[in-house]
Amino acid sequence: MQRPPDSQLMSLPHPVRVDAAVGRPMEDVVLHNDDLRERLGPHLASDEVSTEWIINNVPGMLELTMASVGTPAGLNAGLVMLMLARGRLRAQGDPMLQVAESLHAQLAATDLGSGLPAGFFRSPYPMVYIELARPSGLQIFNRASGLHEVEGAYIGSYRIPPHSEQHKGAGRVEHLGLDIARETRVMELTITGSPVGKDNPLDDASVDISLFIQDDDACLETLLERHIAYYRSSAVNAQPGFQIPEQTETDLAAAVIRQLAKVLLYLNLPDVEQAPLPERSRLEQRLRGLGPKKAARIKRRMATAYDRIVIGPSLRTNLDADPAQEPPQDPTQNGTARSVRPHWRRGHFRRIRYGEQLSESRLGWIRPVLVNREDAFGTVKAKPYLMR
Repeated sequence: MQRPPDSQLMSLPHPVRVDAAVGRPMEDVVLHNDDLRERLGPHLASDEVSTEWIINNVPGMLELTMASVGTPAGLNAGLVMLMLARGRLRAQGDPMLQVAESLHAQLAATDLGSGLPAGFFRSPYPMVYIELARPSGLQIFNRASGLHEVEGAYIGSYRIPPHSEQHKGAGRVEHLGLDIARETRVMELTITGSPVGKDNPLDDASVDISLFIQDDDACLETLLERHIAYYRSSAVNAQPGFQIPEQTETDLAAAVIRQLAKVLLYLNLPDVEQAPLPERSRLEQRLRGLGPKKAARIKRRMATAYDRIVIGPSLRTNLDADPAQEPPQDPTQNGTARSVRPHWRRGHFRRIRYGEQLSESRLGWIRPVLVNREDAFGTVKAKPYLMR
């Protein structure tokens, strides 16, 4: 199949872009050794081992990882981490979620909320790629190529058993307050930066951060702050190939982590809105029975097409809803009135208790609200657009 031009690849999310750019699975390109590919294969689909375990325990992987340190893909062993994330996503069937523009904007204007339990911070998939709407307003830094707009992230969910060897020598037990006698839930985030504005479709960036969760009742915001502080500390040097990031790098990554956390919280809402967009599957169906010329045209389109699930409000916006608003005028002591300027009231996630003696809880979301929208937009309603 003919490789699509760079102009068609630059804005694609990482899992689709790298396959189209190299013409085959990324892991096949990085793993030149057939024996290493065979040893690695069974672990890619497993949700019982972390990527860190794979690097340290699959023969040949640690050597490959250390050899990749300093490559252009990221601050540390970016090339290998991206390869493993892409391979693990493929092994799970390539589940991809695309955040709708309306949801991305609403979540950006939403606070996590104090006291929100970490138990709500989980992915519905063992491995998934979440594609953010763009412009995302988020960036990560590559020391070779500068700032990159964040396009999305691979998110893997794994478990470390009690008394695991993975806790030894990493320095995180003390810094994160972990109990080695307890099972640990690991959320691996591999954030990817877009190559738009750079030299070629593979001129991207990545940041790798793992979150270790043992107490689902712990405050999520406190958990995130503790991990951000850990990745700024000298303890991270205990991990093979990892270097201490600079303050600006962790600040940028922290903003991305919080946005991804809000996306995951949204996915755990009882009334989450989502719709499949089987773009590639539809093209595959059209291929059946076509002649060579028409089939070739469809195959060219398939190189940049991908199936995903779009999440977020698709048929309405905050302007179409009828939220409670502040009164447009407030009486003053001198009998005149003043108008409250239109402004956004920030949203927040919150824990809702219910059931017998309020023993159960679920996640709720108070969406951001445009106060005095009539003053900002008059009586014109926003037109809803159907996703196609």
